[in-house]
Amino acid sequence: MRRTSTAFLRICGLAVALFVCAIFGCTSATHPPTSFRGIKWGAKTSSVAGLSQVAVKGDLTLYERSGDRLEMKDIKLTRVIYAFYKDQFYMGMVYFPSDSFMKMEAVLTGKFGKPAEVDKDPNRLLWDSDYVSVVLMPAGPNQARLVYMYKPIQLQVELKK
Repeated sequence: MRRTSTAFLRICGLAVALFVCAIFGCTSATHPPTSFRGIKWGAKTSSVAGLSQVAVKGDLTLYERSGDRLEMKDIKLTRVIYAFYKDQFYMGMVYFPSDSFMKMEAVLTGKFGKPAEVDKDPNRLLWDSDYVSVVLMPAGPNQARLVYMYKPIQLQVELKK
């Protein structure tokens, strides 16, 4: 499925918003992830089997991966997106039905500790560390999104704008 440029810009805008939230102080994740779904931060696309490009804009490219398990614990996922900047992996996004939001929050809290609320909104949660931010939020009608962002490369993305 091809993403429209509008959808791509929304995803990039989300990344900017998350980066700003991460910089301005939030709860620190107790065990920050060193990878996303088995892909190490900074990995080259050539090192990841099964990637299919879904959108590109300048140095940013979004992919889906064939054979991805569309489940996280017992939560059914609808889509998993992998974002690369200058051929370096820096952001993973997971989409799932919004009725599993609280279940996903419990999974993440067990893994990373208590989240911070973004803009005092209990539906926008952030687990932050020095190198990785994990954000859980609504993503439209009946859908939620979980975003893992590797900050060193995200900073490069932001500085380029």
